[in-house]
Amino acid sequence: MKKAILLLLTLVISFSVTAQEESSWWVFGRRAAIEFTPNPQNRSALPLIANSTIDQDEGVGTISDENGNLLFFTDGQTIFNRNGDPMPNGTGLLGGTSATQAAIIIKAPETAGVYFVFTAGNGNTSPMVYSRVEMALNGGLGDVVPGVKNIVLLAASSEKLAATIQTGSNNAYVMTFGRSNATSVSTGSGDNNALFAWEVRGIAGSNVSFVLPAPIAQSANGGLPYFSTPLAATNGDRGMLRVSPDGTKLAIGTQNLTNQGLFLYDFNPGNGQFSGAGLQLDNGPVYGVEFSPSSQYLYHDISSSFSPTATSNRKLVQYDLCDQANIISSRNEFADITGGSRGTLQLGRDGIIYVTRWDQSWLGSINPETANPVYNPTAIDISPGQAQQGLPVFVQSSFASSFTVNDQCQGDATEFILACLPQVAASNWDFGDGNTRMVTGPGIVTNTYATAGTFTVTVNVTNVSGDVRDFTQDITIYENGIVDPVDVTLLDYCDDDNSGDEVVDLSQFTSDVLGTQDAATFNISYYANSVDADAGQNPLPLNYNATLGSNTIWVRIENNTSPINDGCSAIGSFVLTVSSVPTVSNIPDYEICDDVSQDGVEDFDLASFLPTIAAQAGNPVDVDYTIHESQADADMNMGAIDTTVPYTNTMSPQVLYVRLQNINDIDCFGTAPFNLVVLNAPTLGTVANIEVCDDAPLDGSSDFTLSDQDATVANGSTGIVTYHATQADAESGAAALPNVYTVSGTETIYARFVNDAGCSGTTSFDITVQAAPAIGNAPDLTNICDGSVDLNQNLFELSVQDTAVLNGLNPADYTISYYTTDSDAQNATNALPLSYTVPFQSGVTTDLLFARLENNTTGCFNTSQFTIIFERCEIVFPEGFSPNNDGINDTFSIPGLAEQYNNFTLQIFNRNGTVVYETSASNYEEFAGIPNKGALAGDGLLPVGTYFYVIQYNDQDEEDTASWVYINY
Repeated sequence: MKKAILLLLTLVISFSVTAQEESSWWVFGRRAAIEFTPNPQNRSALPLIANSTIDQDEGVGTISDENGNLLFFTDGQTIFNRNGDPMPNGTGLLGGTSATQAAIIIKAPETAGVYFVFTAGNGNTSPMVYSRVEMALNGGLGDVVPGVKNIVLLAASSEKLAATIQTGSNNAYVMTFGRSNATSVSTGSGDNNALFAWEVRGIAGSNVSFVLPAPIAQSANGGLPYFSTPLAATNGDRGMLRVSPDGTKLAIGTQNLTNQGLFLYDFNPGNGQFSGAGLQLDNGPVYGVEFSPSSQYLYHDISSSFSPTATSNRKLVQYDLCDQANIISSRNEFADITGGSRGTLQLGRDGIIYVTRWDQSWLGSINPETANPVYNPTAIDISPGQAQQGLPVFVQSSFASSFTVNDQCQGDATEFILACLPQVAASNWDFGDGNTRMVTGPGIVTNTYATAGTFTVTVNVTNVSGDVRDFTQDITIYENGIVDPVDVTLLDYCDDDNSGDEVVDLSQFTSDVLGTQDAATFNISYYANSVDADAGQNPLPLNYNATLGSNTIWVRIENNTSPINDGCSAIGSFVLTVSSVPTVSNIPDYEICDDVSQDGVEDFDLASFLPTIAAQAGNPVDVDYTIHESQADADMNMGAIDTTVPYTNTMSPQVLYVRLQNINDIDCFGTAPFNLVVLNAPTLGTVANIEVCDDAPLDGSSDFTLSDQDATVANGSTGIVTYHATQADAESGAAALPNVYTVSGTETIYARFVNDAGCSGTTSFDITVQAAPAIGNAPDLTNICDGSVDLNQNLFELSVQDTAVLNGLNPADYTISYYTTDSDAQNATNALPLSYTVPFQSGVTTDLLFARLENNTTGCFNTSQFTIIFERCEIVFPEGFSPNNDGINDTFSIPGLAEQYNNFTLQIFNRNGTVVYETSASNYEEFAGIPNKGALAGDGLLPVGTYFYVIQYNDQDEEDTASWVYINY
């Protein structure tokens, strides 16, 4: 937004701002150019700039007509016309090839098409001169008037030029800084310590304009044509001379004076008089100097570097001039630029101060009407041009503003801010649209303009000291744009090539957004988000790749005639929808099992099948599904089948076609076939009726593993078999029986088989539980000890138990068998012989045997158990033996001793009580009359006689035996 602030003065003036179009074009540096239209636009690539071959290190001048059209420009030596060609008489000017302010162009007052070009040379000994340019010459391209070229005004001038409009007229003052006696008629001598001003005058109504040759006599300096300054230094050539836009202040920047720095003076734009003691604001090497449009703030740089180096730097400094007593203390050093170098600061018609950057394709900028300025190093791209140290110098009063204007947009609250508000006591406003307002005290004043246009705003200001001033300024209110809605039929697109995006021409929406608004006034641009749209940054390309799904596009309508910061714009949004072509493939068959009719015709619920199709398609959003009997109907979206009622097929398989229609775009659809299939019911195997025997406990029931019949039921097909108690349950698949099922008596079992296709069938079979025989419990059985028994075995005659086992049953109908384990009895394995012998086991008294009673007709059986008791047979001890080797009774043999006792000892004593023989169970040998103990051990047979013996059984249940035996031969 343009900013202009009133600077309160000590004199009463009436201030009127003229148009700024004369500063619309800037041509400078190395073939660089920008045009303020009103926003700065890069024009460096135009042929006229390249043709001009302009390449100037420092000062240049440029001028445009009252409509902002480029007229001509100069580097101080050559004047180039609007085509970039040198004017025929426009060469050889005396401006310096490297002068801070080599040229300034002033429109001749009262004479249309006439301009004065003032130039200053290099150093402090070159003259200040002027030349007259008339645009009517050279076929309207302009030329320097012969005889009015390089007219000397000052014989020895520094590199400084400035100009302002004379108060109350169209005349101008042009000024420089030079030697105190270096006038146009005398070379003079002395220090560069004088300010000079000349009047550029026009005579109203006579079409006459000229430059008065004599500088204005300075009353404060005894009527001399200059104003002496207290610098007392030499070589004050480099650095800018600036007059404030309101014409009341003058700032001199110097780099190579003994007393270098920045100096502030007063100037009277009504009579051309300088005054003031020269307030020194800085003592460093100051080059660039500029005021804010309101003249409230003064800016300068500090740098002695001609061109930037890695170690050079450039500082930017601000002063607030409102409070005269505290200007120095208001110093604000707000930027320190590493690698920077000196250069010009220049106001643009947009109210921004632009900062030149050596050998760069960018201009920096400062937003000047604030106590907290910020330096932007990349404000304007001027490529392929390059900036150097200089920017065009203009008549400063063309940039003056008497108040800040924020938001110059129709319908908005436009703000008016006077400068130095604390010093304002009252203000009386006329906004030029019929609205007026009286305000007491400092404050922001607002007015809302109902229509666009140019309005003359006047304000009468009284400050706290009693000073009263009238200000008049024209402001432009710009039409605010309105984002009209776009045609919704243009917002839906189909990704026909399945690339994931679709190129959308955003320009097709421009006419809708504009509506009835003037296309020449408004620019339309498109953005990815509201932040970019609001800032007008990062616009989308008009051929925009919209991605699948919803794409929110923000549109900005901007008044292209308003300054860049005025914000006469509006934003809105619309949503582009890019839909993928809904496709589906490999739709599974819709299969139904045939009913009992087995005719291959069934009713299909197509509505219930649509979710299957959608899932196969990936469940796309915004898609409707219809089903058709032919491909042609699906393509044309005709003859859709009513899916709210069952559909009866005409054959199996029958092909139907689904259409997937994107609801956002009628042309975005896909089709695919699928089959209706009626499946045959499975053929089940025949399961034979099953008879099983009652098992323990004998309760008339038995457990049956139903799955043993699965293979028979499935009949070679794969699927699932379940078993049920009723036909109804089997048909519905309800109440399946457990796999291990307890059957009582005779039961009918219903089998259900569902194949892999989901079709089912049923069959049935009977299971009968046969009764088990009622077996008797046999009594305990003791082993036999008769003469037939080998004493190292226990003999049992098992048949004696048969009667008890039969329990009164007919032995002809049953088979009885005996076993050592219940498992063998259950499985009828390893049956025992009826004469069952068991090797004698010392210490074992009982064991179990198991009887099996089996019905010879049904095969059903039952088992019981009984105890067998092991008893020792009685041992008979012989009373004599004859060890004569006749083979008869040769040893003391005790049958059953070794067989029935496994831990005994036997000792034989003679009549004297001496042990003559000893043996035990572990190494038992029958006594044959030969001693193995005592003195006669192993020495032949013992004599005939009676011998005593002791048998120790070492068994707690058996008492030891002591007796005698007689030996005879």
